[in-house]
Amino acid sequence: MEVNREFVRKLVDDALEAVRIIEEDCSKPFEALSRAERSEVRYYLVVLAEALTALAYHLARRLYGLEPATPAQTLRLLADRGLVSGDELADLEGLVRLRNLLVHRYWVVDDRRIYESIRRDFRGVRRFLERLRGALGVQVLQGRQGGES
Repeated sequence: MEVNREFVRKLVDDALEAVRIIEEDCSKPFEALSRAERSEVRYYLVVLAEALTALAYHLARRLYGLEPATPAQTLRLLADRGLVSGDELADLEGLVRLRNLLVHRYWVVDDRRIYESIRRDFRGVRRFLERLRGALGVQVLQGRQGGES
């Protein structure tokens, strides 16, 4: 099957927009973040993880004909094929684990630890998304549009 470039573009756009919003919210001191901003960070971390997971599944299926069972397995399979570097794999797997905590065990999440982690940056995520965009010739748009699941 062929990669759906429009779907990939949409997911890359969503992921980069989530990173932008998270970084914008975390550009101020932690103590200055309102409850709404902390909630927004949590929400966009889930959006980011979901976009990256959907992207990984799509690429595993369409590029390699694989049917992985879990997001972690999907990411490792892409790493085995050179599509994700070791550093990127650690970042992406960390986001998937954090997404699971935010969704299923939100009460154990320490917002300050999330904030401090975000302040260290999203280099691995950005590198992965930019490499994909270049490799697939996907032009990222700044507007919001629908996509395929």
